[in-house]
Amino acid sequence: MKNYRFILLCVVLIVAQVFLVNFFSLSRWVVISLLPAIILMLPLKMGHISSMLLAFLIGFVVDFFGNGMLGLTSIALVPVALSRFFVYGMVFGDEMSSRADVISISRLGVLRITLASLLMCGLYFLVYVWVDSAGTVPFWPAFLRFFLSVLVGTPVSVLVSKLLRPE
Repeated sequence: MKNYRFILLCVVLIVAQVFLVNFFSLSRWVVISLLPAIILMLPLKMGHISSMLLAFLIGFVVDFFGNGMLGLTSIALVPVALSRFFVYGMVFGDEMSSRADVISISRLGVLRITLASLLMCGLYFLVYVWVDSAGTVPFWPAFLRFFLSVLVGTPVSVLVSKLLRPE
């Protein structure tokens, strides 16, 4: 039953991301994305290839129904899915095997989930801003967009993580 809840919440969050892209843009300096948290909270039994394919599919759906360039979200989300196990090993360490393959704030702690969200959002927005600027934006405006997006996106990602895995 919990898997159905997780899948349903992921679909709702993807639809919410489409609405964020289309209707609730804060400014041109801040990009809000719920997607790195979805990738962070994927079950551990989902391997690299399947999580990268899912990330591509999610990014394509968001770009197709959003008003952005087709493939921009996908190209930023696939490296996040690729680095997922590296981030798990770096942040959570050996606790992943002792925690019965469940990633949640209540089991791993707010600080660790925040650090993992920071790394995932940092990678996502680094690729997103770099590809979106396409070499036409100077360094400091692109860096400011990256920094503000990570600053806003990390707490949002932690809240989404809490929503996806409340146990």
